[in-house]
Amino acid sequence: MLVLLFALPLGLVGLGFVVLLIQRQVAVKPTPAPPVSQERPIDADRSTTIQPLPAQEPSAASQSGLSQQQARAIVEEWLTVKSQIFAPPFNTDLADQVVAAGPLWTDLTKPDGSIQWLKNNNSRYSYSIIRVNRVIRFIPSIAMPSIVVSVTEDSTLHSPKGAEKSSSTNDWLYTLKEETGRWKIWDYRKQ
Repeated sequence: MLVLLFALPLGLVGLGFVVLLIQRQVAVKPTPAPPVSQERPIDADRSTTIQPLPAQEPSAASQSGLSQQQARAIVEEWLTVKSQIFAPPFNTDLADQVVAAGPLWTDLTKPDGSIQWLKNNNSRYSYSIIRVNRVIRFIPSIAMPSIVVSVTEDSTLHSPKGAEKSSSTNDWLYTLKEETGRWKIWDYRKQ
């Protein structure tokens, strides 16, 4: 009788365990196995060495749509065309190719902006040196990546008052934006 008292609860616990297992198997539907190929590979085609997968870390270019090198090239393009934008014929079409519709574009083309001021004052800029010395920082972004660069610029403002030379090396933050399928400078400011 004593054995029966112990066997009964153990039997109920065991039965409960079996019921739980059956319920779990009904609730979880197994996924079908992929179809087995009817052709067997030839032994010579099989590789017995398992190769590790390459790292899948996203690059700065995939995070931002462009790389640090591409961002630097855009800034260098802007620096190259400045002499044609800030001197006759004040080529705003050229500016449109490297400058996106944003604060820089507004500053260049507004009625009292940079280009109009030069025209009104019969003035122009020329550059003897204008270059990116180095990239200080690249800030990737899908919408508006930025790059901080050190720029050396030796310029001359030619006006009716004479030639005013200027030489500087400064750090500039350039913010870029994609416009009509091309990355352009949206704005820049001194750091």
